[in-house]
Amino acid sequence: MTKTWLIYALGGGWGHINRALSLGRIAVNQRRIEIITNSPYAQYISKEGCLLHQISDSDSFAATCLKVREIFNTNTTKYDCLIIDTFPRGLGGELAEILPQIHNIPKILIHRDINPRYVEVKNLRSFVTENFQAVIIPGEGKDLPLGDLPGVIHTAPWLIRHPEELPDRKIVRSQILKVDDSRKIILVCAAGQISELSLFTQLTLQLHKAFPECAVRILSPYCPSEDLRDFWLFHHPGIECFAAADIVVGSAGYNTVYECASVGVPLVALPLPRLYDRQQKRASKVYQVRNIPDALFTVKQILNTVTDSQLIPNYINGAIAAVHHIANFEL
Repeated sequence: MTKTWLIYALGGGWGHINRALSLGRIAVNQRRIEIITNSPYAQYISKEGCLLHQISDSDSFAATCLKVREIFNTNTTKYDCLIIDTFPRGLGGELAEILPQIHNIPKILIHRDINPRYVEVKNLRSFVTENFQAVIIPGEGKDLPLGDLPGVIHTAPWLIRHPEELPDRKIVRSQILKVDDSRKIILVCAAGQISELSLFTQLTLQLHKAFPECAVRILSPYCPSEDLRDFWLFHHPGIECFAAADIVVGSAGYNTVYECASVGVPLVALPLPRLYDRQQKRASKVYQVRNIPDALFTVKQILNTVTDSQLIPNYINGAIAAVHHIANFEL
């Protein structure tokens, strides 16, 4: 009988759903994979063979928690493993009562960096120790708030494409990014919250004005404004576009930072405020800037040094190892 994994991946933007799909698309070859998501972008991307339990991002806090409880209460007996991304107690604390009642299947926590204050206030160290059989850290290093718990498993960052799956750079440039000449490509990644699109709109327009010799593009599920109609594109997964760009400008979210690093493209990152994520800390790995003028200056500095030749990406996709680690906990 085919085993079934349930991945809890609530959270806005592309980060949680992308991380879940990175894991699920590998595991789905031998298992049924179901993912709980409330990302507003989930309807625009490939499900990678996984089944999505999609909760509207417009639902109230109470309604979202209720729907999560319904999924768990109705279907828990059919799952062989529960995988919780980032929030041990659930995004709204709705798992705090549910998880202690589940004893018959393994529970795995995916520990992306989170605010230490959240860990302290919610007493997460004790909760995780008592309720999870394993904690997997997907490439975020060892200095995480829960990174010193016994038995923590480290992998490389989880990516939604293996290096050999990336399409030819020239094809992406011409067919997706719509650049048929040799201009450098500056790609703005607007993959965070919808409320931040105005910031990325201004960033894109100012990049175009400052660097007319370059092709400026903005990657987003929605065209932020009519002024950007000629610059806008949507393509998922974004890593395929990053690999064809010369510079990426965006936030310091999990996917943006590790995907750019994996394909070897410089990232100019404006860390944005988050309730739980510490983008400021992750931005220390890339070209961290504070505002749009700072971003323009940094892009200019990079353009003076970037070359036309790019190495073929050759990275380790930590999602492969994570699937094997999780499988070891199956009953």
